[in-house]
Amino acid sequence: MATTAPPRSLSVTCWGSPSAPKRALLIHGLMSSSGCWFRVAQALANEGYFVTAPDLLGHGTAPRSADCSLATLAAALHPLFDATRPFSIIVGHSFGGVVALALLSILPTTHITPVLLLDPPILPPDQTPAHKQSMQRTERICAVVVEEVTSKIPTVDGLMSANPKWSREDAVWKVLGAQLCDPAAIEAIFRQNFPWSFEHLLEIIPANVRLSIIAGDPAMHPAFFVDTAEAFPHIRTTSVEGATHSIHREFPEVVSAAALAAVAEVEGLSSRV
Repeated sequence: MATTAPPRSLSVTCWGSPSAPKRALLIHGLMSSSGCWFRVAQALANEGYFVTAPDLLGHGTAPRSADCSLATLAAALHPLFDATRPFSIIVGHSFGGVVALALLSILPTTHITPVLLLDPPILPPDQTPAHKQSMQRTERICAVVVEEVTSKIPTVDGLMSANPKWSREDAVWKVLGAQLCDPAAIEAIFRQNFPWSFEHLLEIIPANVRLSIIAGDPAMHPAFFVDTAEAFPHIRTTSVEGATHSIHREFPEVVSAAALAAVAEVEGLSSRV
């Protein structure tokens, strides 16, 4: 069962025992909240993890902020990091995956941390960063997204009909996430992080990080295409057949299994050193 335990000014949902030997950090995407992780989090808690899922600034019950730059969103999560009790695994979905990339520099260098990104929007929609067309398309997407958290918040039944792989609780958390979002923050995230290109964050991955990316099915309009990572052979990429952008809702067992496997691999590497 999830419990709320906010450190300092953060809004955080936790699963498992705080005394568990392993810790997991799960970072949600835009227009969502920490509760969206309930199935992945419970699976990890069942395996002996203490799972922490924060609400990003402007989401859930987290503080609101006029500054929604990537650096500020990431810095707001710094209080969660404890050098004496490092995270065993970090998982980020969608824009939460981009936030995870912005946190790599503060991870302890004393051991390897596996980081798992779920369909992260690394590149802008038209693949052309600082370009007028990109700005126009980003503006359109921003307008649609803001509308979704104001006048066109989806219904639970509508989401269930459109997403047959979701559980009803998945749909409830999605609706609640949209209702709790600060529309001004969502718009600021788009505008303050233009041109919405984060490929540079993949160029230099610290030696103490093992990065993996799971994308949605190429036929289901994912945010990340495996081909994007061809220029980055140091990053493991795969896709899930039949998965849309919401991999953690449709295939939570795939996500939890991948996270556990990543930790086991790092532990195996450490034992051979």
